[in-house]
Amino acid sequence: MADAVATPTFYPAPAVTRTAPVGTVEHPLPLIIDSDPGLDDALAIGLAVARPEINLLAVTTVGGNADVRHCTTNALRLLNVYGARDVPVAEGSAGALFGSVVRATEIHGEAGIGNTVLPESPVAARAEGAVDLIAGILRKHPEPVVIAPIGPLTNIALLLRLHPELASRIAHICLMGGSIGDGNTTVSAEFNVYADPEAAAIVFESGLPITMMGLDVTHQATLHPPAGARLRELGTRSGSVAAELVAYALEREGQWYGTPRMAVHDAVAIAHLAIADLVAVAAYDVQVDTGSGPARGRTVCDGLARRVERKGRTLNAQVGIRIDRERFEDILVDAYRRLP
Repeated sequence: MADAVATPTFYPAPAVTRTAPVGTVEHPLPLIIDSDPGLDDALAIGLAVARPEINLLAVTTVGGNADVRHCTTNALRLLNVYGARDVPVAEGSAGALFGSVVRATEIHGEAGIGNTVLPESPVAARAEGAVDLIAGILRKHPEPVVIAPIGPLTNIALLLRLHPELASRIAHICLMGGSIGDGNTTVSAEFNVYADPEAAAIVFESGLPITMMGLDVTHQATLHPPAGARLRELGTRSGSVAAELVAYALEREGQWYGTPRMAVHDAVAIAHLAIADLVAVAAYDVQVDTGSGPARGRTVCDGLARRVERKGRTLNAQVGIRIDRERFEDILVDAYRRLP
């Protein structure tokens, strides 16, 4: 008797044409990053500063990988190192809308950026706070703005609840978070969504155009020890900082997963906005489990259109499914070659 072959228990949605806008050198994409720096956040911010297709309007912070005060300090100091101290920074929510505070210091270190010590920034965070800064930019900018939330979604949920009239000023939300498959904080949930499921639910149910870069694609966007050497060999201050962050992440993730490799989760969301054909995406209906059971924080992703229609729902997000790892590494190293 021939061996039986199990039928897959999930429906893998096919790749579709992306909906997220792409910046160009001639018309850079106006972008706000909402972040919890964070080892991979730090690399993502550098990528945004370096790419000429992106016009980084602001960085706002949220508690997540570390305490929000550390995240704000990190954002200011990283931008200073990257030669972008004029990009405004504003501090946002310390914790979730509901429930307990969740941190990822076991991976990122108590201060969020491992053992790296950065020089103080000569500028301070803006007084108005994250939500007010984002709202002010959305009101004043001559065109709709893309937001890249690469931490917990608390600030973005508050923005949508406090300023619903500004939703039309958001061109796209390209976020890092969630997973079609397993999580990384629990078997069900990825960290950024698990840290504030209620906020994530508000964002995914907002009706805004969303691209979700979840673990399915970001675990393909990995760096290995040779990548750290490439960054160090650039001979720049930014390259040295990036190499140090990568080295710390390689050690920590090696302890967790048994293999020295760093998944640069957050940079995938930024790269998608600068490079049209780097990430393949599929259309899904994404719902967030906000219950109190073992699936809390899970992004329930349904890509079967007939079933979605039967439920009376829509395909509300594009989800990253594939990325060229070697090309991604080259793009990241090239970005740090452009920084001071």
